Amino acid sequence: MSLKIARAPLEQLQEVLPRFLSRLSIGRAQIALEQLRSNLQNRPHDEILFYLAHEQPRAELPALEQPGILTPLAALIAIEQPSMDQATSSDVATIVHADFLVDLFGEVPKPVTHKALPTDSACEPNQLEQSVDQQAVIKQMRSQIEHDFADRGIRFVQWATEATDQVEIEAQKWQEGLGFQQIATLDYLTGNANLTEHAGLSRSSVNHESKNPEIGVSIELRALDWNSEQRRLAFTKLVEATYTGTLDCPDLALFRTTSETIRGYQTAASYAPNLWFEVWDANSPDQTPIGCLILAKHGDFHENAQLMQSCHERSAPESNPPMDNELQTATTENLETLVIEIVYMGLLPETRGKGFGRQLVDQAVKVIANLGGSQFILGVDQTNQPARDIYDGKGMTRLLSETVWAKRVNSGNPRRT
Repeated sequence: MSLKIARAPLEQLQEVLPRFLSRLSIGRAQIALEQLRSNLQNRPHDEILFYLAHEQPRAELPALEQPGILTPLAALIAIEQPSMDQATSSDVATIVHADFLVDLFGEVPKPVTHKALPTDSACEPNQLEQSVDQQAVIKQMRSQIEHDFADRGIRFVQWATEATDQVEIEAQKWQEGLGFQQIATLDYLTGNANLTEHAGLSRSSVNHESKNPEIGVSIELRALDWNSEQRRLAFTKLVEATYTGTLDCPDLALFRTTSETIRGYQTAASYAPNLWFEVWDANSPDQTPIGCLILAKHGDFHENAQLMQSCHERSAPESNPPMDNELQTATTENLETLVIEIVYMGLLPETRGKGFGRQLVDQAVKVIANLGGSQFILGVDQTNQPARDIYDGKGMTRLLSETVWAKRVNSGNPRRT
């Protein structure tokens, strides 16, 4: 099958969205629509990468006898990670969704001619001349899209899908066909700063009585000195050291170096340099930190609706976790509510299991409360039981679960278009 695969004008989005999102759950479709809406309203439109695949015309048939020509067979939408620094471009993109626009029986969507965003997925049973070879379509789309990504300077691509969908072979067809590797299944959690701090204190008193290693544990947070190149380099090494033996997305190291991870944090729109901290043992004479804490700010509802779209590096890759109805409802009550994201916190291997983890969560929550934030969010690998035990003990609740996929794009001759 010969295909024409190219970036399509955003005006065509409304023509394909109903069919494109029809196999997603209502919650996932809402997340995808909110991502697109927020970027269309608040960001440069060229950050939305919208690809359509059309079957090439067959020379031996008249155009009117080739119904597959005018109707796209498949679509993929990605969004380049925004950057607050106009002089620096991000090398990260997030896949919003990819799917066929024809079903297994060759049905194609009914063309949409009105301008309003359609809300149904009506289709008419126009039959293609031949059944669609889905793997061939995905293979050709992969080649073209990877080339375009490389040209744009995109080196790392992430994709979050509903964890419950991954038991179906059909659900993995696009991820695996496009060369993505599953790296983790994450739970996204939320907590109330005031309630969590109170819960932490009450539970800590119980833990102090039952777990002697936690008695006398005390940590200190020291803001990173960005003016010192030496301290910045030391912080990078510190972060890398905390990755040793990590239980949060360990396979991410196959795709991102520590420097790339940190650069990803810094190019994110939620980047807050004053909320990067070294963690020190307050009772130790050693003049070296034992861990790190990185927080990010999300200051309004439109941004918050994207908060969890995929995992962050280590606790999830660079990006922002999705928000379900409970969190969305709470945030809608005050559109200017400050939501703080715990992007990453890590400890050196030799300091784990001594109570520093609980202390670190407590300190993070105090920082959040001092900033005026009432709500915070984070992502955690489902296999990271020690961290989950801490979060459960702090009264945090699960919003949703996602499977995270990742891939690297081979370098080309990057150009910005």
